[in-house]
Amino acid sequence: MRCFVGVPVTGPLARECKELALGLPRATPRPNLHMTLAFLGQCTPAGVGRLSAELRSLADRFAAFDLTFDRCEPFPAEQGPFLALTATCSEALSALHEGLWECLGRQGIDREQRAFRPHITLAKPGLALATQTGAWQLTVDQLCLYQSELIQGEVPTYRPLSQHPLAG
Repeated sequence: MRCFVGVPVTGPLARECKELALGLPRATPRPNLHMTLAFLGQCTPAGVGRLSAELRSLADRFAAFDLTFDRCEPFPAEQGPFLALTATCSEALSALHEGLWECLGRQGIDREQRAFRPHITLAKPGLALATQTGAWQLTVDQLCLYQSELIQGEVPTYRPLSQHPLAG
């Protein structure tokens, strides 16, 4: 199964995300809204169990924190193909991200080569859109191990396999 680790987007921010994507083609369904921390690729059921234990241990070491997304823009470059909220990586998020990759490394998962750019994908509109500025707040209060289910011609579904509240 294809898996990734992320932070779910809920509450007021989820509503704001849906408003920003209103009327756009291929808007991200509300249950799928998240900020990806690490894409893992294919995982076995046994691997998921080990990863969940690592994530539980990691979550116990970190306190919840807020992250401000200050731009709604084409992502990953000016031409898209996505529309996303983007943020500068805060010190707290950077520490959590580094801790996550230490845990993943212990499980034999190689670190992604691309630079980490905090974002929440709002839509895959296939057209150029203007950048907006603002202050959208995400409370980073849990880690979630997701399964990504891809069905040909349909929107992917992201199913939580395990959730770990930040408790530090």
